Amino acid sequence: MERFYPRFIVIHHTAGHDVSALQINRIHAARGFGVKITEPLSLVEEYRERGFPCCNGGVVISIGYHYLIRADGSVEKGRPDFAPGAHCTASGMNMRSIGIALTGNFSSRDNPSGKKGHPEPTAAQLKALKKLVSFLMDVYSIPPSGVLGHSKVPGARTECPGDRFVFSF
Repeated sequence: MERFYPRFIVIHHTAGHDVSALQINRIHAARGFGVKITEPLSLVEEYRERGFPCCNGGVVISIGYHYLIRADGSVEKGRPDFAPGAHCTASGMNMRSIGIALTGNFSSRDNPSGKKGHPEPTAAQLKALKKLVSFLMDVYSIPPSGVLGHSKVPGARTECPGDRFVFSF
């Protein structure tokens, strides 16, 4: 697998309930988003221990996001940072960005009453997001202008992460 160096961070909501990265992995696997990881072996073993599907000397990771932030603020790894994402095809962002998703559905149109997941990011999610984004900006030298909500990516036709999502540094 060709490794990539991210220049952007794209923020999403999952448009659903608070579920684990492994559960989202199963949903994305059904959509054909899998990527096979065979090295480093310590990483392969980590994903195997977490319950990701094994295959011929590796593991298949189908979750399209690189990170998932749960309602309690815990951060779960999705794809490794070096793997292309499956979270935003607009402007070629799958090959140019780290995808971070917060569980919940922050669209007042799609989720007016909260039946499709918590309707706003929790305080714990926003705190974790700020910490994670700051870390990734530092590691990859991504400027603040490189941090985008999915709907702000040129060519994206979505309201993700929803009109109830408000984030600033």
